[in-house]
Amino acid sequence: MLRYLGFRMLQIIPIVVLASIGVFLMIHLVPGDPVLTVTGLEASADQMERVRQEMGFDQPLVVQYVDWVQRVVSGDLGNSLVSQKPVAELIADRMPATIQLTIATMAIGLALGIPFGLISASRKGSWIDKALAGYSSLSLAVPTFVVGIVFILVFGVTLEWLPTASSYIPFWDDPGGAVKATIGPAFTLGFFVSGVIARFVRASMVEVLDLDYIRTARAKGVGEAKLVYKHAFRAASLPTLTVVGIQFGTFLGGSLVTESVFNYPGIGRLILSAILNRDFVVVQGAVLVVVIIFTLVNLATDVLYSFLNPRIRAGSSG
Repeated sequence: MLRYLGFRMLQIIPIVVLASIGVFLMIHLVPGDPVLTVTGLEASADQMERVRQEMGFDQPLVVQYVDWVQRVVSGDLGNSLVSQKPVAELIADRMPATIQLTIATMAIGLALGIPFGLISASRKGSWIDKALAGYSSLSLAVPTFVVGIVFILVFGVTLEWLPTASSYIPFWDDPGGAVKATIGPAFTLGFFVSGVIARFVRASMVEVLDLDYIRTARAKGVGEAKLVYKHAFRAASLPTLTVVGIQFGTFLGGSLVTESVFNYPGIGRLILSAILNRDFVVVQGAVLVVVIIFTLVNLATDVLYSFLNPRIRAGSSG
């Protein structure tokens, strides 16, 4: 197991290096001069040149990249061009909100997606299967911002059950308030995730239910519910684990559109606000953190998958 873990961690190094290069070049490839964000449009050429030297933009790209990597390794992601606050502090302030939203999103997605996938597979070809297939297609086809706007109009404007704008309330401080403040964006994202999970569970279950040992167990009189929910789902859950890990890592990086629709103070909204304010240092640092988080979550998913399926470890070691 340790050998496999070491092998996978070595694979992460080139991914992180390439990602850091792409994130670093972002500030130089986007249109506009980041110096103008600091100096303003009315600054003189001498003022702009002085700021450019202070920010190190007068140095060759290689030198700038090495200096930036050294600062990142030490935990310094720079300061915001707009608020002058450390980027690491801005990200740390938003991360708890994003983690709470991600957990709520995956809870809703799993609570809907797994049962729908199991029922659809066990009723293959029936009207229930077709109805649930329609649900999955709808959840994947409708953009999340449309679902979010409809949710706000129905539950926030018409029924007035929920606030039209979400906020971050730690669950351990006020569980009821946290649910009320987070349910909007969580359901919007969870609706999409449930469709993805339902499709993967159904596809895996249909394949497993056709295996010989399942047919043998059915012939011996094993109950259909026990056959589906205990024996078949245990084997079919492994492929589903991969998509769950990917979705979890994706939402830990924030959801720009949904967080903006609900005005939710997460990482996604931080990145979008920085883009609109041309705060390239914040965008640079936040995107790098998102990439690293996504890579680490995928690593954890692969390790868990290999733990549950020893053939993966054996193949890698070989």
